[in-house]
Amino acid sequence: MEDGHKWSSSVHFYVHRLSSNKLTCEPKINNTIYLWRINGRNITEDGKRKLSDDNRILTLLNIVRNDTGPYECEVHNPVTISRSFPFYLEISYGPDDPIISPSNTHFHSRTNLSLSCEADSIPPARYSWFVNGVLQASSQELFIPDITTNNSGSYTCFVHNSVTGLNRTTVKIITVLEPVTLPVIQVTKTLVKENDHVMLTCVSNDTEVSIHWLFNGQSLRLTGRMKLSQNNSTLSINTFLRADSGEYECEVSNPVSSKRSDSIQLDIMRE
Repeated sequence: MEDGHKWSSSVHFYVHRLSSNKLTCEPKINNTIYLWRINGRNITEDGKRKLSDDNRILTLLNIVRNDTGPYECEVHNPVTISRSFPFYLEISYGPDDPIISPSNTHFHSRTNLSLSCEADSIPPARYSWFVNGVLQASSQELFIPDITTNNSGSYTCFVHNSVTGLNRTTVKIITVLEPVTLPVIQVTKTLVKENDHVMLTCVSNDTEVSIHWLFNGQSLRLTGRMKLSQNNSTLSINTFLRADSGEYECEVSNPVSSKRSDSIQLDIMRE
């Protein structure tokens, strides 16, 4: 007969939890074959599961989260098959290490800071946010409007599972930056004799910025006659040639913004 058919004697089978790690198929009937399933898959004895001599009692060894699921016992005799209603065994675990989103650590000032925290946990974990060690919110989400550089610091997501008693934390260092201002190029001369030396300096009011040079709208490719200072703010051309004539620009940037200077035209001086 088909799986799930009622027992001929109208006996209804069910899974009973004997203890934290033992399940039994009830009732006990002689001359009966007992089989077990989890999530629709047959269960056999292995290093994690043990069956009684008649297969009626299933013992879970070294319980892990993957043991969560609907358990069913299937009962056979020579004429019929019957299956119990599913028994859902929930395994408490976690929390795992929380993950803070988004992943970036630099944010533009005068925007809204929105962070979320996620940790795998059964039952669901309780969430708290600490900013520079001070409790900021008891929620999974953290929202701070109109942030300034004063909001830079250490952001900690703290998660707690009240059943397992375990805690986990993840810390993100956040830096809030002002947008960069427009840089200006200072140059020793714009009309240059061939083979002369010329120096261009990118002047910026901002600190801790990256400086990048452009030539005729494209990233500058340094030749053997060119040299950049340690922080890229000064470009030296030791032997100026006709091929070096054109528009020069510098671009300053930080992780949240960038600005490009007005262009400076350098030309070969006619004799």
